[in-house]
Amino acid sequence: MDQGTLVVNRIDEGRRFVERLAADGNPIQAAFWAEVSETSGLSFLYLVTDLYDREGPAASYRAVQKSLQKLGEVSLKSSRIKAIGPSNPIARDVLKIMERHPGREAITLEGKRLGFLDVERAYIYPSHTFSMNTPDPMTTEEIGQQLIRLMNRGTGLVHPSRVTLKDGVSFHGVPFSIQYGSQNELVVQFLAEKEAAPRVYRIDEIASIV
Repeated sequence: MDQGTLVVNRIDEGRRFVERLAADGNPIQAAFWAEVSETSGLSFLYLVTDLYDREGPAASYRAVQKSLQKLGEVSLKSSRIKAIGPSNPIARDVLKIMERHPGREAITLEGKRLGFLDVERAYIYPSHTFSMNTPDPMTTEEIGQQLIRLMNRGTGLVHPSRVTLKDGVSFHGVPFSIQYGSQNELVVQFLAEKEAAPRVYRIDEIASIV
């Protein structure tokens, strides 16, 4: 986004961070990248969290730094992350947009005013990125590592794993395929117990697999 485009790796790192922040138990109402006109093309990742209103900016940024450190070596820096409360005019406008466009896809905007910001471009993450309905959610990276481990168990009797989705649905199944889908997203296929047809889910729809 820094050069006027939505850079894929910036969006992916932001998603990984938002997932990590949510998995660490921090409430998130919205998360979005915004390229603001007055910052000469620089982009910032905005986090809407009631932690900001409840415990203050310092507590919010401590949580941000703690989760960011868990990602290891990434290009995303804390200076590019801005925490705001749901009552902020920017947050209110974004939440209204999310209400008008519910679903599992990201929302992209151009030439939009959000609160008091003139935004050239914005990328709003879908709510399932940070809405964790399970007690022990995992990040997409952790789920990917677990899937690879499970699929490399070799031949013989393979016990199904308990898979829980971010919408709260759970089932027992064996993962047997990971591939890229039509939108260049990772898609996982499972053989579920007592089901003839395989179940297919995007990896970012999975909350945990044990």
